[in-house]
Amino acid sequence: MKNILNGLLLLLISNHIYAAVTCGTSSSILPNLNSVYKSGEFRVFYSSDPSNTDYIPDQTDINHNNIPDYVENVAIQASATTEALSSLGFIHPLSSDRYAGAAKYIDIHLTALSGNGVAYENPSVFINKPTKEGKCALNLYIRNNLEEFPGNYWTTVTHEIFHLYQYGYNQFKGGWYLEGMTNWAERVLRLGTQGGNGLTPLPATQAQLNTDVYDVAYNQLWHRLAVLSDTTNGQLNLSPSLVNKTYTDGTKVFKDEKLKGYLFIKKTLENLKIRSDQISSQNGWNPYNWEESEQSNPNNRSYMLKAIQDSMLQFGMNQTLEEKDFLLLH
Repeated sequence: MKNILNGLLLLLISNHIYAAVTCGTSSSILPNLNSVYKSGEFRVFYSSDPSNTDYIPDQTDINHNNIPDYVENVAIQASATTEALSSLGFIHPLSSDRYAGAAKYIDIHLTALSGNGVAYENPSVFINKPTKEGKCALNLYIRNNLEEFPGNYWTTVTHEIFHLYQYGYNQFKGGWYLEGMTNWAERVLRLGTQGGNGLTPLPATQAQLNTDVYDVAYNQLWHRLAVLSDTTNGQLNLSPSLVNKTYTDGTKVFKDEKLKGYLFIKKTLENLKIRSDQISSQNGWNPYNWEESEQSNPNNRSYMLKAIQDSMLQFGMNQTLEEKDFLLLH
């Protein structure tokens, strides 16, 4: 406890030195993305030119407003995600200590990706792209041809946006954390309170922790913690106007109104921030801009595990043998 308090004291001092992250500069003109659709804090950049590779194959336009439904539905899912997470108490990336005063928008680029999506942690301003308006933004890239998006399956936009929440809270990386927790977060919109019904027990040994969690990006740890921390049926108390949001074809954005464990996940992000700030203070690092190698350093796992265990103790999750065994891991 003394070390933590000393670290926090150093952080208070360092906060007078380090402001929020600075915005990088890009000279790219993003030539293929010649159109933009704005919706609140989101700007969706896309191609309306059939001759280039980023052109959106699905040009369905149900509401006849000359904007592909694919583009509008991306924006609808994005805004629904941040509205829901903000309602549940998560700190919006643009309001986080890391990005506040720097990034003004979250820009979503629809391109011919090989994967489904990617979220970048460092904001940037595109000085040679007039439609970027010289404004700093956090940047997401989403594949321009997700099959029958959004349908009953695709929550790719939610997935990538939640990474921005993680980046805003702390400097830690690692697939087991970034992807595993984000897979839980997709259940804000997707059907079901958690993945795999949250039935996979917590690791009981260091070996299990390594093989079943640290070595598995889409692990079951976060779903299990969500279930153990939440004795309710997972019913969310979101506003009717939010849960009744629809895509352009009239289908509902929120496939149900349930999500287990959001209070625990929120507390864990807060505890991860404490540990992240502690490491920054001890090493004299900018708390908003670690070196990439330090963010992904496996040595961080013990700090991250302690943050999870801190959350468990704060939630009284030390009663069963399963919980007690996990709390002994380090």
